[in-house]
Amino acid sequence: MQGISIFDDDKSTIDKMQNSFKNLLFEIIYYLISGENFPLFLYIFFVVIESFQVFYFAFSDDFLSLWKVKSWSESFQSFFGYFMISPYLKNAGFQSFILVLYIVMGLFFLLIVLIIFIAIKAQTTSVGKLTGPLVVLKIFFEILNYIIFMPALHLFLTIFYCDTSTGYHKFYSDTQCYTGNYLLHAFLSTIAALILIFVSGLVTMTFYESRFQPNNPLCKTSGRDDMKFLIFKIILVLCFTLLNVKELRILVVIIITLFAVIQFFSFNKSSVYLNYYYSKVLNSQHAIIMWTICMIIFGIIVEETYYEGAPYLWVFGSPLLLLIVMLRKEYRYDIMMIDSNKFDSLNQAIQQLQYLTKFLNYYHTDRNIATLLDGFVEYHRTICKREDCPCQAKNMGNKKIAKFQKNFKLQNQDEEIKEQYVVLVHIMERIFTLSLTRFPNCTELRIAHSLFLMEKILKKLIEEQMFENSKSSKNPAAGIDAVNELTTENNLREIRAQIEKSASQHIEFWSQLSEDTPDLGKLYDVGTRMMYVDKMLEDSWKRIIKMNLDVPPNLMMIYSRYLVDILYDKQSAEEVLERLKNFYSVNMDRGKITTNINDFPNESTSLISISAEDITFGRIIGLNMSASKMFGYSKSELINRKVNILMPNVFAQSHDQFMETYLQTYESRIMNRERMIIGKSKNGYIFPFFIYVRYVPSFIHGAQFFGAMRQEKLFKNIAFMIVNGSTQEIENISATFITMFHIDLNYITKKKTKVSDLIPNFQENITEYLNKTGAEAEINFKNRDQSVQGKFNITAGEIMFKDSKLQGYIIKIENNKQEKSFLNPNEQSQIKKQQQVKFYFQFDQAQHIFVGEYTQDQNFQMSALSSVKQDETFDYSQREPMKEDEKTPSSNVGEKDEKLDLALGIRTMKYINGQLFDIEDFKNQDSDDDAEENDQKKGGTTGMQQIQKEDEEEEAEGGHANIYKSRRTFEQFLSESRNVNQSSMICFKWSAAILIICLGILGLLDYVLTQQLFQDIQEGYIMMQDSNIRVALGQRIQWQIMELCRLNKINVVGTDEKVKTQLINMNKTISDLKDIQSKIQSSTDVSGRQDELMTTNSIKMISRDNSGSESSQLVDINQGTSQIISKAFEIMNLNIADFDPDSDTIFFIRYNLLNDYYQATLESVDLYTNQLVDLAYDSNVLLILLIVACVFTVISIPWIACAFNLVSQNQEEIIKLFLEIPLAKVKQLFVKCEAFSNTLQIGEDEDANQENELSFEENEEGEGVVEEFGRRKKRKKYKYDSKDKRNFYIKFIISIGLLIAYFIAHYLIGANLQTSMQELIQEMNATAMAVPSITFANNVFRQMLLDSKFSVKNNSSKIISTDFVKDLYNLNTNMQKDHSLNLGYHNTIYNNYFDTIMKAGACNEVIKVAGVDLATCQAFVKGIVDESLALALSRHFENLRYLLTVYDSLLNDSSATTIAGTVYNFTNDIQQNKILSLMYTDIAAIEINQMQDIYIRSIFEQLLITFNESLQKDLDTNTTTTVTIFIVFLVLLVFVYLLFWWPIANKINNEIRRTTLLLSMIPLNLIQRIKAIREYLNRIHKVDS
Repeated sequence: MQGISIFDDDKSTIDKMQNSFKNLLFEIIYYLISGENFPLFLYIFFVVIESFQVFYFAFSDDFLSLWKVKSWSESFQSFFGYFMISPYLKNAGFQSFILVLYIVMGLFFLLIVLIIFIAIKAQTTSVGKLTGPLVVLKIFFEILNYIIFMPALHLFLTIFYCDTSTGYHKFYSDTQCYTGNYLLHAFLSTIAALILIFVSGLVTMTFYESRFQPNNPLCKTSGRDDMKFLIFKIILVLCFTLLNVKELRILVVIIITLFAVIQFFSFNKSSVYLNYYYSKVLNSQHAIIMWTICMIIFGIIVEETYYEGAPYLWVFGSPLLLLIVMLRKEYRYDIMMIDSNKFDSLNQAIQQLQYLTKFLNYYHTDRNIATLLDGFVEYHRTICKREDCPCQAKNMGNKKIAKFQKNFKLQNQDEEIKEQYVVLVHIMERIFTLSLTRFPNCTELRIAHSLFLMEKILKKLIEEQMFENSKSSKNPAAGIDAVNELTTENNLREIRAQIEKSASQHIEFWSQLSEDTPDLGKLYDVGTRMMYVDKMLEDSWKRIIKMNLDVPPNLMMIYSRYLVDILYDKQSAEEVLERLKNFYSVNMDRGKITTNINDFPNESTSLISISAEDITFGRIIGLNMSASKMFGYSKSELINRKVNILMPNVFAQSHDQFMETYLQTYESRIMNRERMIIGKSKNGYIFPFFIYVRYVPSFIHGAQFFGAMRQEKLFKNIAFMIVNGSTQEIENISATFITMFHIDLNYITKKKTKVSDLIPNFQENITEYLNKTGAEAEINFKNRDQSVQGKFNITAGEIMFKDSKLQGYIIKIENNKQEKSFLNPNEQSQIKKQQQVKFYFQFDQAQHIFVGEYTQDQNFQMSALSSVKQDETFDYSQREPMKEDEKTPSSNVGEKDEKLDLALGIRTMKYINGQLFDIEDFKNQDSDDDAEENDQKKGGTTGMQQIQKEDEEEEAEGGHANIYKSRRTFEQFLSESRNVNQSSMICFKWSAAILIICLGILGLLDYVLTQQLFQDIQEGYIMMQDSNIRVALGQRIQWQIMELCRLNKINVVGTDEKVKTQLINMNKTISDLKDIQSKIQSSTDVSGRQDELMTTNSIKMISRDNSGSESSQLVDINQGTSQIISKAFEIMNLNIADFDPDSDTIFFIRYNLLNDYYQATLESVDLYTNQLVDLAYDSNVLLILLIVACVFTVISIPWIACAFNLVSQNQEEIIKLFLEIPLAKVKQLFVKCEAFSNTLQIGEDEDANQENELSFEENEEGEGVVEEFGRRKKRKKYKYDSKDKRNFYIKFIISIGLLIAYFIAHYLIGANLQTSMQELIQEMNATAMAVPSITFANNVFRQMLLDSKFSVKNNSSKIISTDFVKDLYNLNTNMQKDHSLNLGYHNTIYNNYFDTIMKAGACNEVIKVAGVDLATCQAFVKGIVDESLALALSRHFENLRYLLTVYDSLLNDSSATTIAGTVYNFTNDIQQNKILSLMYTDIAAIEINQMQDIYIRSIFEQLLITFNESLQKDLDTNTTTTVTIFIVFLVLLVFVYLLFWWPIANKINNEIRRTTLLLSMIPLNLIQRIKAIREYLNRIHKVDS
């Protein structure tokens, strides 16, 4: 693992995902933008469609009444609806809508999969190679916001288009909102809508080209205005789907008007689009949208009037408005007239530059825009009073314009440009520069400037710099300096700030550690920040080195001092100083590499800068004090003066031409190399010096010539003069003429001395003088009282410029007595350096003596090299070696006199914490420490020698002792080493994983068992109802058979409709019974008594043979039902005339369906009911699961806390190692860091650094004493208050709380449904028992009429009949009572249906399930059914009671009792005839039978169906809810693990690694002296090995 990765891993997972997402997004968009674009007309078509989609909402149903003209408005609504999706689905069913909804979602899902595919492939290959996926993605992004967005978003949100008053969907009136699976649809639609909005927003903000491209209409400077329009569309869709627009119409109009106004001014004031014509199209779009909203407002105003002109105004006004916008000249004169020399705000600068850049692209194609920009140039010329304004004629010469035109023509082939265009480009570049100078931190401005340079200027500038680089092989990075100048300055400034920040962090770190009771938590926080700043500084330094940027020497000195004093990294410091030495190895001074005027004051070399800009051409714009002193001036006297003032006239008059020629051709034999030239000082004398000249283009300071100058002392006895070529007069002389010939400048000027006066026969011997070695001449010159006579060496050089005649001579006169000859300047300098001898001495710590020697080492650099040498070396003298007899006694510093004790009376003191301590006192103190300390106390340096010996042994054995060789090696060892207690970290990670897995399993188990419970309860309901239906169907078969027998009694033929109807109904009833029996019989979930009934022959079935004798057979309930069904089918085959109640087959049905079999089926119903009650009431699955989850959570808290504490102790163990550092040493390190920081603040870099060198070495000498002192002051108290630990527990409790909230929510939801199911059991049982009970009562009544002694429930029918009416009343009362109590447990479907049939108007529901029409239902028994089913039931029960009363009367006195109907003579007994005739009365034959079989049976069957639907809907809603929260729970589990547990584990691991890396902040020699740290490092080594 790389060291820096530790700091990268410290970022949260969200930050990492965000960074990865950004990088991937920008890479994808880069390749998408670089592809081919649609033509302009296609984008215009997209804009038109987008506008139609907006107009669709203006003509929606909620606003349709405002337009008055119905035919027009409906036509517009229909037309604009073609461009949406939802209108196509209005007339389709809800299922079709859901189908289309999920199809669109699937398409978006495929696109997301495509993006994921690109993201995965991007890890292994270049994104640009994925041509196919990128093309698909580009097409989708191109049309997303224009065509796809609004239809898709409206489709997704249509699911919420519900009527709040009814709760049903407005499009699909039969679909109830927010129930059952509808919740799942709404949830997924919400997610899809959010993803769509996110993707569209992302595309809007990033998917565009910011540079002008003629073939790309989407070029724009920002995506903010388009983002505003996207928000407007989102608000528009939200208003018309989530709000009730009819009730909140004014509010909706205000909202959309507000956003429309914002859009209108955003796009019409200053469009961000660089394409002028496409910008016009968008302006038109928003103008028409604004016009449409104005018409809506107008419609609201005239809504109550008869005015119908709103649609006409809109139709005829829109084209007119479009024409006005397209023809309007949108020129922002207010922006053009902003004074660019003094912007009041950053916004003004950005606005003007963006506007000018946009119009500049149309300068050669649009005459109006060209005229406008020419006017801006003229306006700028009048307001710009600066001397460097490009619009001034003197600064924009014809040569410069011609050069720019030539370059432009090369780039644009045949296009010609005007001079005004050239001036405009340079004005804009100047405005950019001024803006950046004032607002240097504006990123947007920097990007705009870079794009402008790339398009207009930079290509030419780069070519010039490349040409310049080819001329300068000695400094190949010089050309790049200008381009990277801003970057270089920022980087160097950043490094300086980071050094200061790092020093302050180190000060804080050692200060925290030096406290009496240090807080280790704060110490770690400070150390982490300190390491981060150190790493940032190291990266910044490596970056500028990699970029090959010029680093000022003083900054290299500071950084090297920082490495030594702060980081104790001598190896890296030596590398930095080696780099500093390399600058001198190329035979150039510091000044030859300086490219910034701001660095001049820091350099000792004489430096000067001459401007190459047109305004300040040839003027001195910068120099340092050394340069001004060289010429005898002050700096203020030379700034802004022509450089010609510093040279003799013969050169001064042509110097400007030299510079212009170079700027035009970039050809020169004198640039980028050191050469000797003649300068002129302030007093008028000339002097020779060496100069190194470079050309440096700069965006900030303009083009410049930099010169680095130096003087050589070897010229001080040589005289120079300049002779005019035509007159042979001496024009200039050097100051050495005064000493050599006693001639001054006044004498030469007044006398007009000729060269022949000084050098006889000069013109005749000129050929010899022009040789390199010159020629000897006899000079005999008299001046006043002085005379000079002797032989001198004369060397001459011609002054001749290119394409010009001879200007004169430079003559050098050298006295032959001088031992030195006029050699090459470099050779002279080398000779002088060889003759320089230095004396060095150093202190030998082992022998306690000073050792000195003379040397001629030329690589010695005092201020740099000595700062990293362990044994410091000092330059004692620059003089010649002293002779033996000249040495003083003090010179023999290294000699020892054994007889003389020079240390007598001298005490060694140590300054610690503001006080002086005698080291001997420390040595004499009693030691309470272990034997090792005593050994070290006795041995002096023995302890260190032992440590060194151990290191050597470990290194020989392949150990880790070599890690102390350098800080870099030590840091690499720490960064690559593993945690000592790795098992605790593994335990913590696995604990977290196991906890998450267990919670996931518990959640899944909770969901599965809960669903299984409710499924079992639902099955119990179904079995209870089916068993009741089985009873009802059996009783109905008996009733139908007896009805056919009744009809046969009165001789109704088989062809009668009543007989046919009964037979058909009977056949269906038998089939239904067979089906329900098969369903019940197939159930396997039976036990106990229910199982006995189904498998044990315990039910007595009575049959009769032809002789009339009865026989019994024991069967189970299934066999009994099968026999009933079999006999019923036999009866179906009988003729109507054979339907006799006393026949054997009919007797079998009659008897068994009223006795044991009937009682067995009732018992089966009760058993199923009790089983359901037990299941619903006694099942504690939900509570058990909740308790298990809570118990597991309670157990996991100490479990995880214990694992976390084990891991935290690892970090604490490492951070406690810092307490082993002696307190005095800590304070010493603190003082050292503070001293370094102070030197940075006061700016005394080099001097202070040299002073600090001594303190560092002195500390090394005193470390043994400090260690001895610190060992006796070892600290035992400390604090370790880690906020990370608190944050962990807070996050842990919150995450566990969120996870346990799932179990609580799941329990509450499930318990609510379980309670509902519990309370509904008795009501549903009573409802299901109503039909079989009523039918059974009718059958018993008939059997009583036929034979009062007929066995019913093993008793006489007369006895049973006396109680059944009361039982029916009780059944009805219980059903009504239970329903009133269970209103809160039923859903609205069942409650509404129950209320409908139990209240007036019940026939509207009856006719849907019964085979009667509305008129028949309403006429039945005077409309009793239509009034209410409750009244109909009461009437039915009263009819039965009435018949029973009549029956009792007939038994008591048949003659006195009359019946309402015909009395049939079935027998000879009148009483019996009247009793049998009761079955044929209207009440018995019509009202009771029809009420029972048509109305009651049909209604209660439908009531059960409705209940099942209601129950199923509740279960669906519960399932949807539980699935949703289960999905949320799983997502939460994943997020908790990925965003909390895993990052926490990695963070803790990284914290341990960072804490381990903190050990690298301790000096290596100090680490070697601390036993605890060494033992810990040994443990690390053993773990790694």
